[in-house]
Amino acid sequence: MSEEALEQCDMMTYSHVFKEDEQVPSGMYVILYSGKGTPRWARTKDNALVYFAYMGRGRSVWNDCIGPIHLLGRQHSFANRREMVLAS
Repeated sequence: MSEEALEQCDMMTYSHVFKEDEQVPSGMYVILYSGKGTPRWARTKDNALVYFAYMGRGRSVWNDCIGPIHLLGRQHSFANRREMVLAS
């Protein structure tokens, strides 16, 4: 998500939600392209793993963005509940 997405309230243009269920371990890199392609893992010349993801857009998204880019990670913290939860 770019700073522009927050300032312009335009999440469709200036942000990307990863729909893949790919697990990216800590310390690994993700390269996000504006264009089309098939998400995949590849190795660099240094033999490091990199995940390539694609936004499927017809033109570059990042050229119009002013300010920083924010990467929001999914977090999960499991804790046992003291009481059962009943939902109906």
